This record gives sequence, structure tokens and C-alpha cells, in this order.
Amino acid sequence: MSVTRVLFRVYRPIILPFVAIIVVAEVIAATAVASAQDLGFSMWLVLGGQAAKYWLLVVGIILIAMQLRQFVVNGATRHEFLAGMAVFGLVLVVGWAVAIVLGHGIESAVLGALDKQGPDYPTFTAGGALREFGQQLPVSLAYFVSGATIAAGFYRWRAWIGLVVMVGGAVPAIVADALLGFNEWGGLTHDVPYPGALAASLAATALVAWGLHRAISDVPIRRTAG
Repeated sequence: MSVTRVLFRVYRPIILPFVAIIVVAEVIAATAVASAQDLGFSMWLVLGGQAAKYWLLVVGIILIAMQLRQFVVNGATRHEFLAGMAVFGLVLVVGWAVAIVLGHGIESAVLGALDKQGPDYPTFTAGGALREFGQQLPVSLAYFVSGATIAAGFYRWRAWIGLVVMVGGAVPAIVADALLGFNEWGGLTHDVPYPGALAASLAATALVAWGLHRAISDVPIRRTAG
């Protein structure tokens, strides 16, 4: 069985409840606000967008800190694990980017049907959907790579070196958030042209991902306590 398939089997009981929790939280929060006044922003972009990137950060950390050893001691090579982890991560990243767009579309349709969209609410459009997907995808990817790299630093080296690696590993997430992060209206938090922001974010992510590969490709596997 492939590493990717095993990872999906392991994480399925985590992914589905987490998605359900975020959806329920969004419905409750949006209903509470809309019951008092028309909604002037997208609650889904606030909750879903934030939850997606930080969840992927944590998953990246766990994959290196916990799953790496499990797979290698059971016969997988480090290269096989990294390749399987990359596919697994890309599917999650794309899936979350699609979920952000779909969630905003559903929210916009429901609020429009109930006449609860405020004047500032970012009504869902095809162009807006492409923009949101194009922003969420590199941000989610950056957070996933940052999480895995931060964990790799502490897994491979002593704590003080791990701290240095943590700073470097956080660069993709910081750059992506600064250049491509969006607010509750779906707009960029900073006025940076999208092509340049995307190129800078992907470059930072690719560079750190290369460093992650170098750090893990021959890392000694730690023994568990006891």
C-alpha cells in the first residue's frame, strides 16, 4: 500500500470531523450576526481561511514529528515517505482551496436568498472565486511546508539549531500571508500586484521545501522512549 493511501486512511477520521466543526461554527456565527443585522463580510472567509492554513501547519508538523519514523521503521524509504507526503499534502492544499471557494459560494447564495447581505458583503462571483482560489492555494501550501520544515529542524538537530531552522522554515508562511493573505471581504490585505506576490510566495515555498528534502533525505531515525 502506498504512503499516500495510508496517510489518507490515517487522517480520514481527523479530516472529516474537523471540516464538520468548521462548517457548524460558521453556520452558528453567521446566523448569530445575521439575526441582528445584515452580514457585511464573509464569515466563511474569516473562519475557513484561517482554519485551513493553521490546520495544514499542524499536519505538516505531525507528519515529520510522528509519521516519518512509523513509515521508515515499517519498510518505507525516506524518499518514498517524502514523495507520499508531498502528494498527500498537495491534495489537502487543493482540497482546502476548493472548499474555501465553495463555502463562500454557498454562504453568499443563502444570505442572498434570505436578503441578509449587507452593502459591503463580498457577493460571490466567478472572478472572485478564481481570485480566492488563487490566493488560498499558495497560502495553504506555504503553511504546510513551513510546518513540516519546522518539525524537521527539531527532529534532526539539537534544540538551538532547531530554533534557527524554525525561523527559516516560517518564511514561506510569513511571505504568503503578507503578500497573498485576504481579509473578510476577500481582498488582499496588502496592495501588492498578484503576479509578483504569487511568484515571491512560490519561490520562498520551493526554496524551503528543497531544504526540507535535504534535511529529511538522510535523517537518522530516532528511537522511541523505552
